[in-house]
Amino acid sequence: MATVSTLGYALLCTLHRGPLTGYDIVRRMRKPIGYYWTAQQSQIYPELARLSTAGLIEHEAEAGPGPRQRKTHRLTDAGREALAAWLVEPPAPRAPRDEAVLKTYALAAADPVRMRRFYLAEAETYQRRLDDFRAQHAELLSRHGDDVRHPQFGAYATLELALASFPARIAWYRWLAEKMTELGNLRNTPTDPPTPD
Repeated sequence: MATVSTLGYALLCTLHRGPLTGYDIVRRMRKPIGYYWTAQQSQIYPELARLSTAGLIEHEAEAGPGPRQRKTHRLTDAGREALAAWLVEPPAPRAPRDEAVLKTYALAAADPVRMRRFYLAEAETYQRRLDDFRAQHAELLSRHGDDVRHPQFGAYATLELALASFPARIAWYRWLAEKMTELGNLRNTPTDPPTPD
């Protein structure tokens, strides 16, 4: 069995419910998978070719709207077996990389007014994503996606994690914005009382 990268497994994940065109795979890698595992389009197509060479996926080609063929990809039996085996393996250790937390560690070196704007913008970004997740969650609930037997229960489960974790992140950003306001006010307050004339 050829070695499969994590991106390769992510692509196998996109195909677990049925065949998709390359375009559909790219879209699914942006949303919803892109919320927790990202890849550039330039990485996806070469990885699909590697999975095909390894016998984990196959495709049917037909004339496309442009000069290229339109390929519909599907898991082979070997691909389904490889995906099932990978799903139960412990995830590889990964170094934590969170740029916002790194910036917070050194925020004493920053202008509190600008940091306040930064935190409020991050809170707004997370709020928009949370609103999107809530809409997806409601839509899945309307189709009984919370039933463990439903083919999209896995997607429902990922949304449950987002709905549990995003409000805490938003609250943290807003708390820091308030602290930056407080810090800005303290810096603008004279430390010594005015001397009488």
